[in-house]
Amino acid sequence: MNHIFKTYFFNSRKIAKRFSLTFIFTGIIGVILLDKLIKIFFENNDIANQGPITFVILFIISIGVILYIIVNHMQKVISKIEKSYNELKQKDKDRLAPYEFALDNSVDQIYWFTLDAKFVYVNQAACNTLGYTKEEMLDMDLEDMDPNFDRNSAQVCMLEIKNTKNWRLETTQRKKDGTIIPVEVSGHGFIYGGKDYICAFGRDMTQRLEYRNSITTMNRELQKSIDEKEILLKEIHHRVKNNMEIISSLLNMQARRSEDNELRDTMKQSRSRIHTMALVHEFLYLGENLAYINLPDYIKKLVEDIKDLYISQNTKLNTDLHIDKLIFSTNRCIQLGMVLHELCVNAFKYAFSEDRDNLLCIHMKIIDNFVLLKIRDNGKGMENINSLYKSESIGMQLIHSIVEDQLDGEIEFCNNNGLECNIKFPQKENNYE
Repeated sequence: MNHIFKTYFFNSRKIAKRFSLTFIFTGIIGVILLDKLIKIFFENNDIANQGPITFVILFIISIGVILYIIVNHMQKVISKIEKSYNELKQKDKDRLAPYEFALDNSVDQIYWFTLDAKFVYVNQAACNTLGYTKEEMLDMDLEDMDPNFDRNSAQVCMLEIKNTKNWRLETTQRKKDGTIIPVEVSGHGFIYGGKDYICAFGRDMTQRLEYRNSITTMNRELQKSIDEKEILLKEIHHRVKNNMEIISSLLNMQARRSEDNELRDTMKQSRSRIHTMALVHEFLYLGENLAYINLPDYIKKLVEDIKDLYISQNTKLNTDLHIDKLIFSTNRCIQLGMVLHELCVNAFKYAFSEDRDNLLCIHMKIIDNFVLLKIRDNGKGMENINSLYKSESIGMQLIHSIVEDQLDGEIEFCNNNGLECNIKFPQKENNYE
């Protein structure tokens, strides 16, 4: 019942009406009672002797009672309003406490500006970073904190933030002690209470810049070390290639001194094999990548060098090279180079002659993660293909050993308007290669 009375009587929208009705009701009751008392008094007393004084006393007492009732009621109403206001204020304070705690304990500096670049709010992180109190900062403008702005440019900046989505800027701030620190600032415009404001978030970049500079210095030193190692590796490849050329030259000198044709031919093949390996180091020395070489360019140069060594200038030779753009490691290039060398030498020695148009086909492509290599000449072919699988020659043994043991591949010979060799091996290289 008490709750219903309070809800009805102290309704803020009806409090004036309730108060007025109470005043009128109390006044009417008071006048009626005063009238009754006066009549009773006059009926029992002498009007001439005691009338005026008694009337005044009764009037004052009545008015005092009425005023007491009204003032007491007003005090209760005011107390109720004050209590309600304090409760509402406390509720708002309790509701905003987590947000104020989050703002003040944020790592980032948080500011609110008016469009004329004046502070209206700062969090504790901003004060801690710059060394000012909140009261001091609220009396400052943007240019007092950031030396890169003046009064005009600060206001232009506020308008730019308002009209730019995800606005960001790297700038500096001046602390109370005069120290300049680098900061990254992001800002957004918003409307509160019908007015435009700017909310900005600042983050001290001192530590980040130190990390960035240290990483930059480290990268520069690493790049310098890599460049030095690349120069050293290039020099190693160059020396290996030169040493192989020296060995090839020694074999050539030895071959010229010998009158045994078979020995001279053996020396010639050895020189050619050494040159095949030396060519890989030459490509590594001249190329940009010290671990891999471009296979099509290597095979093209290899065929030209073998041709110059084994057939005369009068022999017509057409080459059909169709090689996918493959990049292989040094080991794999040497392995493929040795296989191609032996097969090409056999074609130049036994399939080609000066009185006909000669054709050498080398095709290499990738199918289902396997490398398919085909080498074909347009010679007479071989009557006994199976003999190639059982040959005791160094060249054929070298081919089978490399394909089967090092490339983990398969090799097949057949007659197809000449001798054709098909080799298949996985594209992925083994670790031991």
